[in-house]
Amino acid sequence: MVAHYYAELVNFFSKSLGDRESAADVVQEAYSRVLAMHARGTPSFDLRALLYRTGKNLVISGARRQAAEDRMLQTLALVADHSTPDVERQVSARQLLDRLMARLAVMPRKRREAFILVRIYGYSYAEAAEYTQSTASAIDRHVVRAVMDCANHRPD
Repeated sequence: MVAHYYAELVNFFSKSLGDRESAADVVQEAYSRVLAMHARGTPSFDLRALLYRTGKNLVISGARRQAAEDRMLQTLALVADHSTPDVERQVSARQLLDRLMARLAVMPRKRREAFILVRIYGYSYAEAAEYTQSTASAIDRHVVRAVMDCANHRPD
C-alpha cells in the first residue's frame, strides 16, 4: 500500500509546490495521517483519492500558515527600528512583539479588533465587517488608524 501511490503523489505535489523535497514531506505526512485513520478503524473507499485530498489539505494549511507568518512579520515591521543591524533585529524580535502588544493594548477595542482580524488573521474588509457587525468602510478606517498607531504616527 505505502509504495503503490508514492511516486505518483510526489510527482503531483512537486509540480504544485515547485520543490521535490517539500512534496516528499507532504506525501509522507499524508500517508501518516491516512495510516492513522486506518488504525482508528475509519473506513476509506478510495485510498488514492484520500491520499490526494489529505495532501492537498496539507498544502493549503501550509500556505495559510505561511501567509499568517508573513502578515505577522509585516505587522512587526511597523514597529521595527530599521536602522539596527540584522543580528540585533533577530535578538530584538521579542521586544518588537512586546512593543506591538503594548500599542494594541492602548487602542480602542474596535480599532484593535479590526486590525487583528485584517492584518493578523487575513480577513478581508468585508469578512471583518461581517464578523464585527460593522461596515467595510468602518473597518478600513479602523485599520488605517491602527497602522498609524503601530507606526507611531499621529495625525495632526
